[in-house]
Amino acid sequence: MKRRILGVAAALFAAGCAFSAAKGEKFAITGGPYVHTFDGGRAEIVWTTNRPAVSWVETAPDDGTHFYAQARPKFFNAPMGKKLVGTVHRVSLKNISEPTRYRVVSAEVASRSGERVDYGAYAGSDVYRRDPFLLRPAPKGGGAVKFIVVNDIHADSARLAALLARAPKGAEFLVLNGDMLSRMDSERQIFSGFMDEVVKHTKGEMPVFFARGNHEARGEFSEEFLKYFPTPTGKPYYSFKWGPAAFAFLDAGEDKPDGDIEYYGMSDFDAYRAEQAEWFKNLIRSDDFKNSPVKIIVVHVPPSWGAWHGSMHFRKLFMPLINESGAAAILSGHLHSFDPAKNRLPLYPADKDGINVPNVVNSNTDLMAVSASPEKIRISFVSPDGGNPRGDIEIDVPK
Repeated sequence: MKRRILGVAAALFAAGCAFSAAKGEKFAITGGPYVHTFDGGRAEIVWTTNRPAVSWVETAPDDGTHFYAQARPKFFNAPMGKKLVGTVHRVSLKNISEPTRYRVVSAEVASRSGERVDYGAYAGSDVYRRDPFLLRPAPKGGGAVKFIVVNDIHADSARLAALLARAPKGAEFLVLNGDMLSRMDSERQIFSGFMDEVVKHTKGEMPVFFARGNHEARGEFSEEFLKYFPTPTGKPYYSFKWGPAAFAFLDAGEDKPDGDIEYYGMSDFDAYRAEQAEWFKNLIRSDDFKNSPVKIIVVHVPPSWGAWHGSMHFRKLFMPLINESGAAAILSGHLHSFDPAKNRLPLYPADKDGINVPNVVNSNTDLMAVSASPEKIRISFVSPDGGNPRGDIEIDVPK
């Protein structure tokens, strides 16, 4: 008993020291901001601070006037009418129809007692030494959409930085196609593993879209995924439109049976996939999706691959729906490489395992650059040294 008491005391002392260290740091924004921009004029802006705070976003038209020319409207995260206090800050903006300037601000909550709140320091993005962030709404229609894709980084931030440094100019958004970490253990790991590099590249302006991989479903922090990567559905699967394209981001879930000992009784992915399949069925049968000139599915695990339970269950539920969807292409990762002896290009052709949509599979060492128009999807691959190791792929859009 004495040993146990000493252990608890040591743990409490360590926690107290850590708290004191945090209190000794200057209050600051520690991660972000980064943006998720969806059609319908909606945007989600996310950032983090090192201590609890009330936060907001201020906006201004992109009309050449200085941000401090007048008081700007403020938008808070107050889903039940009361502003939220925390270290992860997410503010939703609606009805963004024109390019809009914005800044993020956080007010440290030094103490709370009942309804009383005492504020400490403030932290915000700079709007007097540099231009405010520029938020662009998702375009409607247009000739083509251009975007870049990375996947299977597994917290190798140096490799990610090298890939993003070689990204071609003109990309409108960045797709993270799963397994950016080997498992989710902490907020710090999310940022040091990949999001710090993502924020450097996107600069608070280029939107980021995440297709969850099986490894993001692992770890004690995995339940926090949507706190950092919000979606319109409140689920890791969702859809949006950008230019001429409709995108469906799917989540294949874990690869082993739910009862496998590796999951310690915590998995229920069969029911999750069944629920998602019902959502996907309703999506592809909606007029908005059907009338989109080009349709693209993004899912971490290739539907055309795999003999493990997760892949087979996903294929059983989704193959008929994918074939019905009219999608021009499926973009995947997960395999880390593609066997050039079988196929020079990283592509499962249409009709592989009964799926009539070509499935492009990016490796873990390349960045994929995509241009999609109503007539054709063009895909090239960029290695960390700037080469094109796979050649290019062209896919005709079905009519």
